[in-house]
Amino acid sequence: LQDEEAEDAGGVTKEFFMLLIKEILNPDYGMFTEYEDSNLIWFNPASFEDDSFYFLIGILCGLAIYNFTIVNVPFPLILYKKLLSEKVLHFDYTLSDLAELNPTTAKSLQQLLDYRGEDVEDVFCLQFSIGQNSFGEVVQVPLKPGGNDIPVTSENKTEYVKLYVDHVLAKSCSAQFEAFKKGFLKVVSGRVLQLFHPQELMALVVGNENYDWEVLEKTAKYKEGYDADHATIKNFWAVFHELSEEDKRKFLLFLTGSDRIPISGMTSVKITIQRTLDTAFLPVAHTCFNLLDLPEYGTREKLRFKLLQAIQCTKGFGLV
Repeated sequence: LQDEEAEDAGGVTKEFFMLLIKEILNPDYGMFTEYEDSNLIWFNPASFEDDSFYFLIGILCGLAIYNFTIVNVPFPLILYKKLLSEKVLHFDYTLSDLAELNPTTAKSLQQLLDYRGEDVEDVFCLQFSIGQNSFGEVVQVPLKPGGNDIPVTSENKTEYVKLYVDHVLAKSCSAQFEAFKKGFLKVVSGRVLQLFHPQELMALVVGNENYDWEVLEKTAKYKEGYDADHATIKNFWAVFHELSEEDKRKFLLFLTGSDRIPISGMTSVKITIQRTLDTAFLPVAHTCFNLLDLPEYGTREKLRFKLLQAIQCTKGFGLV
C-alpha cells in the first residue's frame, strides 16, 4: 500500500487481497448483484464492464489460493460446483442452488410447483419471462422465444421453474462466468481442482466461520516473561471472552489479517502473545506471525480500553 512501510512474511499479502477484493466488489461498479436476503453476490447480467474484468477477478481468486490467503468473496456454493464441472452448459441446476442465493424467490417458485389447483394462470399471473434490473429499470426478459406472451399453467410450470433457475445461474451470465473461470484456471490447475469437492474448494477460498474461541486460548503461546498464569494474560483472556462476537471477529482480523479461519479450523490459528513494557502503547499485531505485542497493563479496565482501541484500526501497516 502506498506510503506504508512493511516487511512482508504473509500479512501484507493478506491485507492486499482483502482490500483489493473489497474494492472490486464495490456495488458502485455494478459488476455483481448483491442479494439482501442472503448477503451473497452473483454476476450482474446488466453490467457494462468488459468480460476482461471478470477474467482478472478469476485470476485474483486463484492467486488467493496459490498464496494460501483467505478472501471473503461471498459467492454461493453453485459457483464452485460450476468451477469443478467440465460441462457447465449442461449443468443440472436445481431450485436448491437458487435458494442459497435468493431464498425468497426460490420459496415462491417452490410454492408454484407445490400448487395443485388447475387455476395456476389466474392465481400466479406469470409469463415465461423474468424481470431483470438494469440500473433502476426493470426489463422483462423472455425465458424462451415469445415467452412474454406465454402464460405459466399447471401443465408447463415445471418447465418455467427450470428455465428460470437456468437463466439466473447460467444463461444470463454465461460470458461473465466463463471469463471468471478462465482467469481462475489460469492460476489453479484443473488437475488440482479434481482433488476437491465444491464445499472444500469454497472453504479453501473464503475460509469458514466455525469459530471456537476456547481453542484459540488453549493453543496460545507466550513470550518475553508471559505465561498462562501471568496476571496480564489472565486479564486478557477474561476481557477477550467478554467481547461481543463482532468484536472477537475484529480481533481475529486485527491479529491475522482475516476475520475468517482456514479450512483446517481454529487449531491452525495459533496466537503468540509477548510482553512489552510501555503501557502507553496500544497492543500491536504482527499479522505475518499471529503475534500480539501486549503491554503489561496494570488493570483489566485499561487492558479492555486499549484492546478495543486497537481492534478498531485494522487497516494499514507500519514497522515497529
